Amino acid sequence: MSLEYLFKPKSIAVIGASRYKEKVGNVVFRNLLYTYHGKLYPVNSKAEDVEGVKAYKSVKEIPDPIDMVVITVPREAVPQVMEEAVEKNVKAAIVITAGFKEVGEAELEDKVISIARKGGIRVLGPNTFGIITPEFNATFAYTDVKRGNIALVVQSGGLGVYMLNWAQKYRVGISYMVSLGNQADVKEYEVIEYLSRDPETRAIFVYLEGVSDGNSFLETLPEATKRKPVVFLKGGTTSNGAAAAKTHTGSLAGSFEVFKAAVRTVGGILVDNLHDMLNLAKLLMYSEPVTEELLVITNSGGHGVLTSDEIEKNGLRMVEIPDWMKETLRKILPPTSVPRNPLDLTGDANKERYYSALKIVSELNSTKLVIVQALPMVSCTDVARVISNFKGKGVIGITMGLDEDTALKILETTGIPAYTFPEDAVKAIKYFVNKPIPRKKIRTVQPIESAIELVKGKKTLRDYEAMKLMEIYGIRTPKWGIAESVEEAQRIADSIGYPVVMKISPDEPVHKTEMKGVVVNVEKDQVKDVYSQLSKITKRVMIQEQLNGLEVYIGGIRDPVFGHVVLVGSGGIYVEVLKNVAYGLSPIYEDEAQELLMESKIHAMLTARKRGYDENSLIRTIISVSRMIVDLNIREMDINPLFVNERGAFAVDVRIVFD
Repeated sequence: MSLEYLFKPKSIAVIGASRYKEKVGNVVFRNLLYTYHGKLYPVNSKAEDVEGVKAYKSVKEIPDPIDMVVITVPREAVPQVMEEAVEKNVKAAIVITAGFKEVGEAELEDKVISIARKGGIRVLGPNTFGIITPEFNATFAYTDVKRGNIALVVQSGGLGVYMLNWAQKYRVGISYMVSLGNQADVKEYEVIEYLSRDPETRAIFVYLEGVSDGNSFLETLPEATKRKPVVFLKGGTTSNGAAAAKTHTGSLAGSFEVFKAAVRTVGGILVDNLHDMLNLAKLLMYSEPVTEELLVITNSGGHGVLTSDEIEKNGLRMVEIPDWMKETLRKILPPTSVPRNPLDLTGDANKERYYSALKIVSELNSTKLVIVQALPMVSCTDVARVISNFKGKGVIGITMGLDEDTALKILETTGIPAYTFPEDAVKAIKYFVNKPIPRKKIRTVQPIESAIELVKGKKTLRDYEAMKLMEIYGIRTPKWGIAESVEEAQRIADSIGYPVVMKISPDEPVHKTEMKGVVVNVEKDQVKDVYSQLSKITKRVMIQEQLNGLEVYIGGIRDPVFGHVVLVGSGGIYVEVLKNVAYGLSPIYEDEAQELLMESKIHAMLTARKRGYDENSLIRTIISVSRMIVDLNIREMDINPLFVNERGAFAVDVRIVFD
C-alpha cells in the first residue's frame, strides 16, 4: 500500500492533543498548527478547544474526511483509537505512543497493527518521534527546521532529535525526517524507496539498529540508490552474535559484517560514525563535482603535508599538475614556492594570490581542497569570497582561524561544501567516490540431484562426504582416501604418493588441528605409526596428497536477516586471529569475488613475488560455494584450508552443518 497519505495528507487529526504545553500531544499539535496548511483537528475527550482550535471528543465526530491521524494517547487506549480510525476510513497513522514491543508488549503492538490492517491504515511506529516533510512537522521537537534537500531516516528518536539540532546548528536544510520507531508496519526500505523518488531530496541518510526484512531490503534498495545517494550508519555493531559452534564461521559471522555486505550490494554508502555521516551530508547537499583525484591549495605547508597524508591513507590520489600549468603558476608564486601538489601559496599569500592560483587550476579535472589558515595577510572570509567565484569547478573550502565560522556561512550560502578540518573533507570525499555499484541478488535454487541424495536427512557431513560434495560442485580436492585399517592406510598412501597428510576422520565436524589430529609430511615408513596414533582418536583416518601454496579460508553462513553469505580470508590456524575476512551475499558474481579477494588482502598474497598462483581457480571456487550454500540451504560451512597454487585451488578440509 502506498505511503502517499502518510507524507501528503490533505487533513490531519491529532488524537490526544493536550492543552498543557509540556505534553507531547500539545507540542505535536502546535508544530502542525505552525507548519501545516491543510485541515487540522485536535481530538481531546475533555477539552472544548486546543490552542484556540475547536476540539472533538473522538475522530469519528469530525465532520470532514481525515487522511491521517497522529496518536499520542496512553498505550492502553491506542487499540480503541485505532478502531475509531478504521471506522472513520483514515488512511495513515503515526503512533507516537511508546510502551509496546520495545518493552515486551508485543501482543499489544500486534493487536494495534491487526486493527489497522483491517481498515487498510498504514502505520508509522509505534514508539516514533514522528515525521517532518516539506509540508508539515508532526514531531514533538521544538527545533526550527530549515528547508533543504537532505532526508533523514532514523530508528532512534533521540538520534533524530540530535540530527535535527545538528542540522539547525550547521545550517543543513532538511527535506524529510522520518522516525521509524518499532517498524510494526511501515518499514525502512519502504521509506527509503519513497524518498528516493522525491524531487526535493538530494540524498538520504539512514540510522538503523536492525533491518526489518532482509529480502525486501535487497530487492528494493538497488533501485533507490541508483536515483540518489543513500548513506547508512549502523547501531549495535559490537553485539556478540552467535557463539562459535562446529565451524570457524560461527565465530567470524557478525551481523554487522553481513550488514556491511548488504549495504555494499544495494549500492549504499556505509559510514563509520555519526561525525562522518554529518560531514558527508555537507558534501552531498550541494552539487559541486567531486572526483577521487585531489589538488591541495594552501597557505600553510604543514596543512598541505597533513592533508596529503590523509589523502593517501583514504585511498585517494593527488592529481599531477601538468607542466604548462606549472609554468603559469610560477609567474604568480614567490621564488621560494615550487608549483607542485600540494600547492603551497606560502604564508604571505593574500586573497589576490588565492584568486590567481584558482583561476589557473580551475579547469584541472580534480577536486580542489582550498585551505586557508587565517593570518595577518589574509582572513578566512577573504578566501571564502574568492572560492565563491569558482563554484562548479570542484572546489571545497577549508577555513581555519578566528573568522572560520563566518567564512563557512559565506561558502554555504554560495552552495560550496566547507569544513574546518581537511581530514573531514577528505574522508567525506572517500565515502562519496567509493560508492558501490548497486546489484540485485537473484537467488534461484537449482541443486544437483547427486548432491541432494548425499545430504538428505543429515545435520552434518562427515569429512569424506564433504569432499565428495565439493567434487559434485566442481570444487577441486587433493587426492584422498579413507582408511579403517593400517593395511588400507598403507595402500592408499602408496597410491597417492609421498609425502602425504594423515588426519582424523570423525563423524561430527571438529577443528582437527586443535585435537592434534593432523600429521603432515608423512613418508612411506611412517604410515603405520601415524595411523596407530590417529586411530586412537578416531578409527577412521583420512589420507590426502600433501599440497603447498597459499592457505585460504572460504566460509558460508545463512544469516537470519539477509540469507546466505560467503566469507573469504586467510586460511589455516590463523583465520580467527587475523580476521581479514571479507563478506559477500550469495550469489557471488565474478567481479564480486575479485572484490572479496582485494578486500581480504588475499589478492595481494596470491600475487606477491610473482608466484603465478591460480587466482581464477579461487574465484571459480568462491562462485561455486556461493551457489552450493543456496542450493542445499547450508546453515554453516567452511573450507579451511583451501590451498591455492600454480595448479589451482584445492579444498583440503571441509566442515558443513545443516539445520
